[in-house]
Amino acid sequence: MPKFHLPVPFPANSLLAARAALALSDEARPAFSRAVYLAEFSEGRDIADRGTIGDLLAKLGHDADAVLAKPGEQAVKDRLRAETEEAGRQGIFGAPNFVTEDGEHFWGNDRFEQALDWAKARRGE
Repeated sequence: MPKFHLPVPFPANSLLAARAALALSDEARPAFSRAVYLAEFSEGRDIADRGTIGDLLAKLGHDADAVLAKPGEQAVKDRLRAETEEAGRQGIFGAPNFVTEDGEHFWGNDRFEQALDWAKARRGE
């Protein structure tokens, strides 16, 4: 498992990474999100830097120039704004945040197992 390092500066400006993620397909987004997380918290890379994001996209097999052209598009900006507002309406304030089908919130990676147990109990598993 990669070693965790708090990046400098922290928090980083993640706007470009968030918009680039939304420019990708739903299927491609998880791998990109993991790559961004590792770049920032394991490798100490600046995720606000277009070069960093472009490198991550290219390593995942994407056309970095094409994807990086989309974060400036109004549709991508509007989608990020709408999704951020929806997260706020749901009470999500950080990541990771798990929301079960019945609306219970679990915040933090250390609560992942609790979230799964809660969801299983509610479904009778």
